[in-house]
Amino acid sequence: MKNIFIVILALFIVIHQPAAANAAAKKPLQSKTIAVDPGHGGYDPGAVWGNIYEKDINLKISKILSKYLQDAGAKVILTRDGDYNHAIVGLHGRDAKRYDLNRRIKLIESHKADLVITIHVNSLRQKSYEGAETFYHPKSKEGKLLALAIQQELRTIPGMKKRIAKISNCYMLSNTKVPAVLVEAGFLSNPHERKLLQYPEYLDVLAQKIAAGVVKYYTSPAEVENQGVLQKTSAGIDFIFRVMEHAFLAGDDFKNGHCDCIIH
Repeated sequence: MKNIFIVILALFIVIHQPAAANAAAKKPLQSKTIAVDPGHGGYDPGAVWGNIYEKDINLKISKILSKYLQDAGAKVILTRDGDYNHAIVGLHGRDAKRYDLNRRIKLIESHKADLVITIHVNSLRQKSYEGAETFYHPKSKEGKLLALAIQQELRTIPGMKKRIAKISNCYMLSNTKVPAVLVEAGFLSNPHERKLLQYPEYLDVLAQKIAAGVVKYYTSPAEVENQGVLQKTSAGIDFIFRVMEHAFLAGDDFKNGHCDCIIH
């Protein structure tokens, strides 16, 4: 197993790269309003591993991300800034989830956000899967460009699994009117990544790279499109089956009002 402390040290150094400081100093997001959506909250913990809750990790990353985006000049809207969700008393299950998500979407629309970033952490029965990845709605050209930009930045994190941007029909992406992406910051089910997700330094790096991707989306769209993040041919069949499986389950999940319908 990789020495986690060496990895953290390397990542901590990445945070202080001059390029990131220069980008923030120029305030490339000066006129933008960006909605950051920490997934789950309150009675809805998301993925759980022992006493580790996805909702807490989502909120931590989102708050750090908000700071980086603000440093770059953006106005940031958090759909939640504490351990709660927007469902009202008396609603349960699917109805509560749908109500919560619709309230978040209305909040985003009321602030006239230019784009949406919803933050989640994944978990699967297969413990071998790892790596952060970004999803976009298949009908959103700008969402795809934003997802590519963020994924390109996430792939530069030392030791990060080189995943690609993928499509998703999850509720948040399907029902927002502006470019939107879902960032799955890692796998709680992977022992190595679960440890990393407990370190503030690692969450800081994740947030920094997501913010860098947003800046890249606005300032260098041609570079993003040209660079792309293409699936390797050797993994093509596996990728096709996973996308097909995700599309099937996402459709059912959309009807149920859920947002965490990612299959890897």
